[in-house]
Formats: sequence, structure tokens, C-alpha cells
Amino acid sequence: MITVGVERRQLFGADFTRWYASRSISVAGTAASAVALPLLVYRTSASPTLTAAVVGLEALPYLLFGLFAGAAADRLNRRRMMVGADLACALMLASVPVADLLGVLTVWHVLAVAAGVGCGFCWFDSAAWGAFFRIVGKSGVTRANSIVWTTEVILGIAAPAAAGLLAAAAGPTTVLAVDASTYLVSAALLAGLRTDLATAAPGNRRRLWAEIAEGWRFLWGMPVVRTLVLAGFGLNLAVGGVLGLLVVHADRALGIDPADRRTGLLYAAGAVGSLIAALALPRAARRFGQGAVSIGSFAVFVLAIAWLAGTATFIGALAAWTVWSVARLAVNANGITVRQLLIPDELQGRVNTTGRMVAWGGTPFGALLGGMAAGAYGVRVAYLLLAVPAAIGLVALLASPVRGLRLPVD
Repeated sequence: MITVGVERRQLFGADFTRWYASRSISVAGTAASAVALPLLVYRTSASPTLTAAVVGLEALPYLLFGLFAGAAADRLNRRRMMVGADLACALMLASVPVADLLGVLTVWHVLAVAAGVGCGFCWFDSAAWGAFFRIVGKSGVTRANSIVWTTEVILGIAAPAAAGLLAAAAGPTTVLAVDASTYLVSAALLAGLRTDLATAAPGNRRRLWAEIAEGWRFLWGMPVVRTLVLAGFGLNLAVGGVLGLLVVHADRALGIDPADRRTGLLYAAGAVGSLIAALALPRAARRFGQGAVSIGSFAVFVLAIAWLAGTATFIGALAAWTVWSVARLAVNANGITVRQLLIPDELQGRVNTTGRMVAWGGTPFGALLGGMAAGAYGVRVAYLLLAVPAAIGLVALLASPVRGLRLPVD
């Protein structure tokens, strides 16, 4: 059995409140932009291809720069990194409504902003989770993560709906102007943090590549962390395909027109499942241990995909989407918590960023695989094929030290 020591620290201090408020505001703004940017690109270009490119451009920077951002977060002042990223994103988003007012806005401008905001998220995220660990301490990680994930799920439901209403009433550029202001508020909150977030004295900083390599070696050298990350790649490969085919599944397997409001209810069921997981995860980890939570959630995830593939009713699909989303968030959130508890503070940025890059890197590949399989064999067969990488991840967990993982938490 693997254990680590814990230190007691007040969770709900002023710095956690500032960090939490900053992240919540940014998440709400980002969720709103996820609606506004594609709408604006489609309005400007009428091109489905360019509209879809928004999502790819927002995700690409994490794959390109994640390792460098993680190393930077362990060698620079994390507060300054977060504030700088927020200010950069605010300026880029504000440039869109300004260009629109001047009559010079182009689709390429909007796509460049999408890529730039993705870069800002990459650098902000690398520093934010290292700062989070320093602020809450090991004893507060699980509880704080539950609060953060719960809030993100709620905002993920409310913010896109509000953005859609605002975009319809005042246009997508207004949504982006509001989003730019949220980044400014976030930067102001983070600038007031008092916790020392710097991790390395200037005289002890080494070459960047050496620090990146150290993060890789640490991740690869810990069987528990390595296995969770690699299994996470398989799970998120399935996630990319299953989510990408939701509308196709509703249409071709359930006979629900994409414009039918029941399609929206399927998305809502997924959000409800994520909320349930965020609320239940701390108690489940304390009672059963993180290893059992990972293994159990993987098993439920695979079964839920098979359930989705086999159901022919809307109610059955609604229930399956809810269960699938509970398992998906439980696996991903539990993996992040384990890394935070096992990784030394001076490696938090590098190892966490590397782990997220590898585990979540399966998502775009899964979307491509799922789309090709659905076109060739049908959506039900595609779902069953997508369950295979997750099932392989489950077997890997069962054959690894993750099986006995139990880390003390409050």
C-alpha cells in the first residue's frame, strides 16, 4: 500500500478564496468564449471547416508548449505567470470587438485570437495548479479539488447558456468583450496573493531541457503516476470519440433530430453526471482509496459506453450519459489529485503539465477515430470500438500498484 504524509493547513484562507474566485471567473469567461468564437467565425466565413478549426486551435498550444510551460512554472514566479497570461488573453479578446467596431475584423483575426487564448490557457494552467498546491497544502488538495470541479461543472452548464442568449441579443463580439473583462478581474485577484509561489532561487536554475527531462523521468519513474497517465490516454481517447458522436448517436441510434431539445438534454445529463462525481469523489477516496476509485470508475466507464451502444430509447440514453459522465470525471479528477499528492512541490508544474498533456492528448485522436468508424461501420459499432482503449487502460490498472493505492486525505 502506498501512503504519503499530510500537513494540516487552513483551506478557506484569503489566498485560496482569491485563487478560487479568479479561476471561477476565468472558467465562466472561457465557457462563454467557447460559444462566441465559433459563432463569430461562422458568421464571418460561413465555413464549417473554419468554424471547427476554432476548437483545434484552442487545444493545439497545450500539445505544442505544455512541456515548456510546465518547466517555466517550476522556475519562475507562478503568480506573475498567471497574471501575465490573464492580461494577454484580455488584450487578445478585446481586440475582436474593437476590430469589429472599426469594420476591419476578419476570420483570420478571430482564428488567431482562438490560438492565442489557447496559448494563454496553457501557460496559465501550468502555473495555476502548482500555485494551487502551494496555497492549499497536501491536506487540503482533495477537498479543494472537489470545490473547484463542482464549480467548474456548474459554470460549464450556466455560462454557455448565458453566452448564447447574450450573443443572440447583442452579438458574439459583445460576449468576447465581457470575457476580456473577466480576465482583467482574474488578474487583479491573483495580483493580491500573499503566498510565496516562487519555487527556485535564481542561482539554482538549470537549463530548461534538463528540467523538462527531470519532469519526464519523475513521471515515468513512479509506476502509479505513469500507469494512471497512460491509462488516462486510453480513457480520453474514448472520451473524444464518444463526445464527438453525441449528435450522430442521437440522430442515427435514437431517432432524435439534432434540432430536437432532447439532444440538449443529453448534454445536460452529462453535466449532471460530472456534478455528481465532483461532489462524491472526496468521500469515495476516503472510504475506498484512490486506487479503488480509479479502477471502479474505469470499469463503469467501459460498461456505460456499451450501454450507450445498445440502448434504443431516449430515457436509457439519458441514464447512460449520466453514468458515463460520472465515471469520466471521477477518473480524470482522481488522477489529478493523486499526482498533486505524490509530486514534490518543486516538480508540480512540470509533472502535472506532462501528465495532463499525455492523458488528455488522446481526446483529438479519439474524435478522429470515432468519426471514421461511425462513417464506415455505424455509430453503435464505433462506440464499442471506442470502449477498447478504455478497457485496455482498466487491465493496466489492475496489473499495477494502483490497485493498492490509498493516500491519506482529510
